[in-house]
Amino acid sequence: MLILIYIKGETIVGGFDKSLFFFSWFISLAYIASHSRFRAGILGAFVVPLVFLMTLPSIILPRGIIEHDPSLRNPWILTHIALIFLGEALFTIAFIAGVLYLFQEKQIKTKKIGAFIKKFPSLTTLDRINHICLLIGFPLLTAGLAVGVISAKEIWGNLWKWGQKETWSLVTWFLYAALIHGRLTSGWKGRKAAIGAVVGFIAFLFTFFVIGYLSPGLHNFLLRNQ
Repeated sequence: MLILIYIKGETIVGGFDKSLFFFSWFISLAYIASHSRFRAGILGAFVVPLVFLMTLPSIILPRGIIEHDPSLRNPWILTHIALIFLGEALFTIAFIAGVLYLFQEKQIKTKKIGAFIKKFPSLTTLDRINHICLLIGFPLLTAGLAVGVISAKEIWGNLWKWGQKETWSLVTWFLYAALIHGRLTSGWKGRKAAIGAVVGFIAFLFTFFVIGYLSPGLHNFLLRNQ
């Protein structure tokens, strides 16, 4: 479907509907990759409903009510968005693994281990999923931001604008950088790493949805109406 959209000359991303659709595609890809490595099928119980909900706007919203900025056809902009979405897709899997880790750990401590909990991967496996997703996702996010800086110079004439969207994107990057640093140098594992993955993902959601809607700045092509 993405290939057909591209062949038709339409923007693959742009507008709330297509951005979510594009992001959901990468989340699905990240889940398939993680499942092939760790066989943690329980994550799919959370990924599939999430992806389904994210694709609804592209199906429900009538065609033509959203105008897509022509700059979104720029290969650099497309690469910038794709790298960031792929990195955040891996962070989504890390977030889900982190939530499951915290929930399972609490159930074990309170000795409430039911049939549902027995379907969970071990705490070690969930922590490993979190770790690998962060290690791969962070360089992708960093590369996406770097490409964005380069393309900003080409399109807007400035390498960086201190708008709220750009500032919060940088804050999110620093949160994940601190988490990676803690895992690699300070031995953060288990509960502390799971909490870090949850906090980082909440910061991303705030940047993408709240700041992206209220104060998108130069990124207003994501929600531009005719």
